[in-house]
Amino acid sequence: MLDKLTDSMQFSAEALKLRAHRQEVLTSNISNVDTPNYKAVDFDFKSALKAATGEKGQMSAPANPGLGNGAGALAVTHQGHITGKGNAGMTTAEMLQFRRGNNAAIDGNSVDIERERAAFAENTVKYEAALRAINGRISTLKQAMGSGNQ
Repeated sequence: MLDKLTDSMQFSAEALKLRAHRQEVLTSNISNVDTPNYKAVDFDFKSALKAATGEKGQMSAPANPGLGNGAGALAVTHQGHITGKGNAGMTTAEMLQFRRGNNAAIDGNSVDIERERAAFAENTVKYEAALRAINGRISTLKQAMGSGNQ
């Protein structure tokens, strides 16, 4: 029983950390909107969460169509090259990808400010929802232990 509680809290904590990191990435994109040759980056949250929580699966193209090259699953052409067993162990920095589909401005900057603002707002809402969920679980546990009134 305790394992289920800690696993649930661990999952929520990882999701919260990734949401916070994504806020930093999106903030960097927004703050560099006028930087010549800056290329907007992001990471696929679902893939990063799977990697952070140790879920295994075939390494494939990001679920977010605005990222990566969209080539599909990685093909293993030689046994020693890659395992194709998922992203476990990769940091979110290693998962950062340039946004595709953004037309670079004359100065080479690929930040689409409206897209970045929308992604920032969406991520903010999801961060706050994850935080509320964690706080709700903690409150429930405190009440169950009889310390909810303190």
